[in-house]
Amino acid sequence: MNTSCLLSLAFVALTAGGCRMSTPKAATPKAAVAESQTTAAPEAADTLSASGSAYLLCRRTDGGDEGQLLRRTAYVTAYDARRLTPMWVGWTLTAAHTDGPHERKGHKFYEDTDVPEPRALYSDIRESECGYQRGHMCPAADNKWSRQAQDESFLMTNICPQNGDLNGRDWKVLEDACRTWATRWGAVHIVCGPIYRRKRPRRVGPHRVAVPDAFFKVVLTGSGSDARCIGFVYDNVAGHKPMASYACSVDDVEERTGLDFFSALPDDVEAAIEARCDVDQWPV
Repeated sequence: MNTSCLLSLAFVALTAGGCRMSTPKAATPKAAVAESQTTAAPEAADTLSASGSAYLLCRRTDGGDEGQLLRRTAYVTAYDARRLTPMWVGWTLTAAHTDGPHERKGHKFYEDTDVPEPRALYSDIRESECGYQRGHMCPAADNKWSRQAQDESFLMTNICPQNGDLNGRDWKVLEDACRTWATRWGAVHIVCGPIYRRKRPRRVGPHRVAVPDAFFKVVLTGSGSDARCIGFVYDNVAGHKPMASYACSVDDVEERTGLDFFSALPDDVEAAIEARCDVDQWPV
C-alpha cells in the first residue's frame, strides 16, 4: 500500500476477511480519537472536522493528478479541474454534529471562486435540462451544527451531477446511516466522491461538468479491537436496493478509484481493516 496518505489516527487491526454476514459483536465500539482542530466557525470549537488535519487526505495510486486541495470548516476536498467536480471529499462526523439549528432551507448553491475558471455554476446542473440533480458529497444534513459549515456544503466544489432517484433514496439511506453510526459510536470518518469509468464522461451545462458513472463512500470508526471500516459503491442510476447490496471492502474501493485511504496506518493494520467487509458490524 502507498503510505503517503497522512492520518493522525492509530487503530488496531481487525481480523482480515471477505465481505460476509455474521453475528454483530456485543461490544459497542469506542469513538476514534483525533487531534483537536482549529476551525473557522465559532460553533466548530469541538469539531473533529478535516479543517487543519491530515488524516482524511488521500493520494492517488494510479499516477493521476492529485487535484487542488481545499480546506473548509467541516470537510477537506481535492478538486478536479478537468471534470469540474471534486475528486474526493473527507470529513469527520461526530455525534454532536448530527443535528443543529442551521437547516438546509434558505441556503443556495454557489460557485467556488477558490478554483480557476472555467468552474461549475448553479446553472450547469438543472434537472429539468440535463436530467441530474446537484448531489452533495458532504451532506447538508451533516452540517446543521454551524452556519458557515452549512454555507460551505453548498459550494459547487462539493457537488456532482447525481441521478435524482439515487440522491433522494439509496444514497440518502447511506447518509442517514452515517449519522446513526456517529450518534451510536461518537464519531465516524468519511471519504466519498465520484467514480469515472470512461475516459470521456458525459458532460452537462454550459461549462461541461462531468457526470460520474458511480459514487463511492468509505467509513471508518472505532479504536483498539473495535476499529472497523467499510466501503460502498453506487452506480449513478435510479434504483432501490438494500444498503448491504452496495457494500464492499475499502480495498475494493481503492481498486476502483485509484485512491489510497488510511494508509498511514501500519501495513498489517491497514491490510486487515481494509480487506474486511462485514455489514453486520454496521447496523442501522
